[in-house]
Amino acid sequence: MLFPLVSALVAGALVPEVCSSIIPERDALQNSKRTIVDRKELSARGFPVPDPTESYWQVPEHRIASLRTTEELPTNKTFDYVIIGSGISGAATAMKLLNRNSELSILMLEARTASSGASGRNGGHVKPGDWKIIKEWVETYGEDEALRIQKLEQDCVDDMADFVKTYNVSSGFHEVETADLYWTREAFEKAVKVWEYQQEIDQRRPADVGKNNRTVYARQAARDYWKWPEILGAITYKSAIQNPYHTVCAMLEQSLKKGLNLQTNTMALSLSQSTASGGARWEVETDRGVVRGKRVVLATNGYTGALHPRLGKTKFLTPTRSQVSAVHPEAYSPNNTVFSRSHSYPDLHSGNNYIIVRAPGDQGQGDVIIGGGTMFSPSREKNITDDSVINEDIALHLHRVSRTVFGYRNWGETTKVLGDWTGITCNTEDGFPGVGAIPDEEGLFASICMNGHGMAWAYRSAEALVELMEEGEAPTWFPKAFDVERAFTQQK
Repeated sequence: MLFPLVSALVAGALVPEVCSSIIPERDALQNSKRTIVDRKELSARGFPVPDPTESYWQVPEHRIASLRTTEELPTNKTFDYVIIGSGISGAATAMKLLNRNSELSILMLEARTASSGASGRNGGHVKPGDWKIIKEWVETYGEDEALRIQKLEQDCVDDMADFVKTYNVSSGFHEVETADLYWTREAFEKAVKVWEYQQEIDQRRPADVGKNNRTVYARQAARDYWKWPEILGAITYKSAIQNPYHTVCAMLEQSLKKGLNLQTNTMALSLSQSTASGGARWEVETDRGVVRGKRVVLATNGYTGALHPRLGKTKFLTPTRSQVSAVHPEAYSPNNTVFSRSHSYPDLHSGNNYIIVRAPGDQGQGDVIIGGGTMFSPSREKNITDDSVINEDIALHLHRVSRTVFGYRNWGETTKVLGDWTGITCNTEDGFPGVGAIPDEEGLFASICMNGHGMAWAYRSAEALVELMEEGEAPTWFPKAFDVERAFTQQK
């Protein structure tokens, strides 16, 4: 594998002009026996493990994977913002801050390599799939708030598409047809009722809903159209697929060009309110020293409870280990439309699985990325922050089930297993992220707990957070249901 500096030169050197040092390997401290022991102790407390599974998306590593903008950690400077976490939430927040004001000084801390958490480990979907919960949202929050939630999801997907087009990002981003597929009559009929409910809202309030036409196919029409031989129904709509790691790294590169200081392999260990002069409100202790900022943004997702014990004690967030496999069908053909779509199915015996297929012409064309299967774990993989482990029962299921759902004629006789990996997601009881100001801790903000749905929540959530931090108030289009303050006001 090429070291980052060599890779950058080959790729046209997008970022060296803004970086005074590139560190291709972890420094001697992190390779020492003592540090490995310390890291394992920290992992037991819910911090990121040092040796995660190898994600399909991260091979080969991106040119900025182990980037440190400055060789030394800048401990003698007070930054306008310190952002902890380099996934989609942290990357989008930094980029939107610097797009608004390029004079801001921003330091980003990443415990491992760039975008090495859930954003570089997911199933590759950019999908507005939560429309199925619209009725529950209306009943709980009222119709206006429910439509804000739903529209944000669709706008986020659309904005992600605009980003990759605007910056010509090479991340295999393709708009595709997707479907929620059903295997039982009860589940399909329930879904159709939600679709009918949604259709009525769409017609009555067209300006308040995201623009995404959904089509219902039933029984044989579903099987003929979707070409999965055993389904009873399908509801189709527009979605997208991508290499999420490359998309997020592209956001980081845009910020690096505008002055972002990225420090990878630098673990944030604790937060404390600062008494130092120079305008610093916060000090962040890392394994390389203490840094200071006027404001701190937690973009730490499932690891937040370890870094911020007060938030962890609320039981608001539940870290969960999610698992994904990459397999390749023997009978793959780029001309077969069954391999040009993305899929999810909630009611097969195997649970809620989600599938994409790498597009023709992309690296790994025809590779099928499939995630899910947590029902094969007694714990459902909850309250786990160790992504260095593969659950073999889940892996066995993911290796086998694609041939079942696609059908023998589409799939062929054999399956080539390309790899298995895990990532730490973060769930809340209401299914929404926590975005906004941490109450009673001035200058501390969060965009966390995306419920495994970060590619359809985080980008627009970052926009709202930036407006809140820079102007003092969140935009009116942002759902109040996302406010992280509820973690403290709705404690169990």
